[in-house]
Amino acid sequence: MIRHHRPVLTRSNHRQLVPLLAAILLTAACGSSSGPDAAAEPTGAAVTRATVTGAPRPSAQASTGPTLSAPASTVGATGGPQAPRPDPDATAPASSAPIQPSSLPTPQATAAPSPAPVALDPAPKAGRFQIDLFQPQAFVAQYTPDWCVPASMQMMANLIAPDRIDRTRETQRKLYVLARQISPWTETGPGAAIVGWTVGLEQLGYGRFQELADPSMREALRIMARQVRFTNKPAGLWVWDGDHAWVVSGFKSTGDPAYTDDFEVTAVWVEDPWSGRVSSTWGPGREPHTLLSTTQLRRAWTPFASIHRPQYGEDGMFVVIAPIA
Repeated sequence: MIRHHRPVLTRSNHRQLVPLLAAILLTAACGSSSGPDAAAEPTGAAVTRATVTGAPRPSAQASTGPTLSAPASTVGATGGPQAPRPDPDATAPASSAPIQPSSLPTPQATAAPSPAPVALDPAPKAGRFQIDLFQPQAFVAQYTPDWCVPASMQMMANLIAPDRIDRTRETQRKLYVLARQISPWTETGPGAAIVGWTVGLEQLGYGRFQELADPSMREALRIMARQVRFTNKPAGLWVWDGDHAWVVSGFKSTGDPAYTDDFEVTAVWVEDPWSGRVSSTWGPGREPHTLLSTTQLRRAWTPFASIHRPQYGEDGMFVVIAPIA
């Protein structure tokens, strides 16, 4: 039975799904003073308790992103998935003044999720399914050990608006500043929070994103797959025990999430901003557009537990930064 237009996130068998409001705390210090193995949890900040709500139906309408165009020389070569590395000699101008919100790209309004039927490409059909949103020129590694969240934001923006590819250090720095400014607390340590990731992309006009979690990796993957399928946008994963961020640019499954609920995700394509670096705990970063089986993914995507996430419980949950519209 074709289910093109049924809401994605309101299924009764997803009662354990936890959508988190923007003010809940979670910070990734991909490379704090002790490297990506040590994440900093903010202290002394008020925590807004999450509530379980049904998420709106994803909209197939494209969002208009900000104008963050890069010079032609910064766009990578097309063809196979090459790894555009940050220029080690590229630094922000020494004379740059501290960034003020007014100097960031002007936020643009994002259309609300439409109740109208969504147009899906490819059309829903029976049988095995895969979707791959990757474009080699969209990949960008993090320029500093602390910038995994802004690098992930930058890659997702590039995938959503491929006509405005931007891999510059300056844009990544601005995204880092923006993510930290959005946080409901004063950032004192390195890194940025999920709230900066989700709200930052929305403010810049790339659509709605929300932190979702499930105690089951299988169900978290199915949630991710539905949202990527229905929005045609990349998702994010909170990996390495909450110390790092990955982008999901596509997946393979036993069925089309737009056609049937009877499907399992078998593999995902990940874009790791840590590519080219090595963690003493987690090893080397993944090459651009690495296809991981669910078994391989499980080694890096671990249930996250935190005192700031009482609803996750002691055993933690698998966290997805999901496109909603």
